[in-house]
Amino acid sequence: MATVMVVDDVAANRDIVRMLLGYRGHDVIEARDGADALRLAHVHHPDVVVSDVLMPGIDGLELVHRLRSDPDRQAAQAPVIFYTANYLEPETRPIAEACGVSQVVLRSQDPHTLLEAVDTALAQGPVLLDVPAADEEFAQAHLHAVNAKLIEKVRALHDTERRFEAMAVASPVGIGILDTHGTADYINERLAQIMQMPQESLLGAGWLDCLDDSAQDAALSLLHGAGDTAELRFDHRIAWPDGTTRRLRLHLRQIHDDDDGRLAGGVLMVDDVTDLVSAEERLREEILRRQDDSRHRDAERLDSLRRMAGGTAHDFNNVLGAILGYTNLAIETINDALEDGTLPAETAESLIGDLQHVVKGGERAKGLTTQLLAFGRREIIQPAAINLNTLLRDNTASLRETAGPDVELILDLEPSLPDVKADPAQIAQALRSLVRNSAEAMPAGGTATIITSVQDENVTVSLTDTGTGMPQHVLDRAFEPFFSTKLAGSTAGLGLSTSHGIISQAGGQLTLRSREGHGTTATFTLPALVSEAPPPPPPSAATPDNTGGETLLLVDDESAVLQVSARILSGAGYDVLTAADAGEALRILEQHPGHVSALVTDVVMPGMNGRQLAKVAAMRQPSLSIVFVSGFAESLIDENGNNLEPGSTILAKPFDREALVSTVRGALNATSHR
Repeated sequence: MATVMVVDDVAANRDIVRMLLGYRGHDVIEARDGADALRLAHVHHPDVVVSDVLMPGIDGLELVHRLRSDPDRQAAQAPVIFYTANYLEPETRPIAEACGVSQVVLRSQDPHTLLEAVDTALAQGPVLLDVPAADEEFAQAHLHAVNAKLIEKVRALHDTERRFEAMAVASPVGIGILDTHGTADYINERLAQIMQMPQESLLGAGWLDCLDDSAQDAALSLLHGAGDTAELRFDHRIAWPDGTTRRLRLHLRQIHDDDDGRLAGGVLMVDDVTDLVSAEERLREEILRRQDDSRHRDAERLDSLRRMAGGTAHDFNNVLGAILGYTNLAIETINDALEDGTLPAETAESLIGDLQHVVKGGERAKGLTTQLLAFGRREIIQPAAINLNTLLRDNTASLRETAGPDVELILDLEPSLPDVKADPAQIAQALRSLVRNSAEAMPAGGTATIITSVQDENVTVSLTDTGTGMPQHVLDRAFEPFFSTKLAGSTAGLGLSTSHGIISQAGGQLTLRSREGHGTTATFTLPALVSEAPPPPPPSAATPDNTGGETLLLVDDESAVLQVSARILSGAGYDVLTAADAGEALRILEQHPGHVSALVTDVVMPGMNGRQLAKVAAMRQPSLSIVFVSGFAESLIDENGNNLEPGSTILAKPFDREALVSTVRGALNATSHR
């Protein structure tokens, strides 16, 4: 294989030719310019020289002329191939022929063209030297060729500058051309308009006014070549002389020399995005407004559902109270008839069995109304200071039973958890509902993790499962009562809605985060309890031996409930007076001054409600015991779930005989011990 010398002032070009010839097995010598090539030609005597034409110092044409005039005959006879991107073959033909150049190959041609030219030059052998051209003749030819190319380059450069100027002038963004020292050589008119400054003021270091101090340091470091970053983006706010504030987005990018890749400076692009940013802010505000409207509509919808559920439960509780009361009375009558022998045992047993089914159905319906009241935030509660960690530990067994054998329940409890004020029985019910819901989402088993923590002034409990998760349309309706994705008849769809109502009534918030296929996290927060004096203990519900004998005033606007309650209390040995409303009750009190020991009143009644009646009655007779009875204690509970009659005796509807009798007895005993 031959020795080939490659002459080019651009290292990348030399590398390409060296690799190309190396694949053919040629031994390649590299020269970085004409002077270096003349020196190496004397040392190595290359078989072929592949040279660029346009080079600083001794260019390709001068190199060939000097080689042919060199006294070293072996170096002078080396074939030369011009490999150029600047000269076309017709432009170099006259001087190339005069100097004995074998061929002119353009870089834009297929690489095999160069290899073929090298093969041809090697086959033809050393160049036979004629009488070399005189220096004056060569100088004229050389000057003509170089001058023609320079004129062409100047024209091309001028055309490029005009095109750049046209684009820069028409550009909607500000443009600045910077050197490595951070000096602006060019500023277009748009940048001056954006900055509201003359173009001359932005030249030199004036362009730095586009940036704040920290951004200026970063921009200058980029132009100096510090670090690995080749471009930077900034957001900046400026104030125009008229006081108007504008928002700018800036993009600074390094410029590198095409020949050797050295850093040559940078280009700055500045865009006034004030209108765009304002539009984006308006869009964000509109999105937030729509989200707020959506949450407000959801809250109104839930509130309407709560009111409907509470009202339904109130009416249903009155019906249930009458059904369960009369059923229990019927059972007592049958038992009495069985004892005195007026009813055969077989008949009595059959009747009692049938009535027990009625009671069982009533109890199931009672559970449903309890859930509706919890969702409606109108269940009668007994809030107390509780520690949720303690509540969770005490209910771990029941929670694990609720989760089932295939679900692993993990407790991760924050050690220093402050107390909250809530009804412990209700919170435990809410936890069981949440665990049951998680377990149903993991039919093949999984893990449910309960985590307690403190966030700001709230105590937080999070339950995360590894279940199937919920799609968005299900998540949006998860708290609605009777909404369920399960098979018809398998659930009432009150679990999550009940939990939501319980947490809301306790002054907290329950939220769900879920994604289909990625499980669900239910999180509720309750306000941490601020130290306060403990409330007075509620009246004891214990029933002493000496029951009955006192006169009671029973008030309820539901006739069936009034009559069955009267029969139960009369059967317990009390003298019972009844009233259908508050007005009638006050008239009875006037007719029996000092004889009535206890007022047992419904809370929700038309006209004067139970609380108002109790206050008037207590003013007239301070020793009067008060028992509130209600299935919908809206007048006893405020929006935060607080009892408006602390220390009072409250009986929730529907009730059985034992609950009614023991509650009344407890209130009478509490009054007698005052």
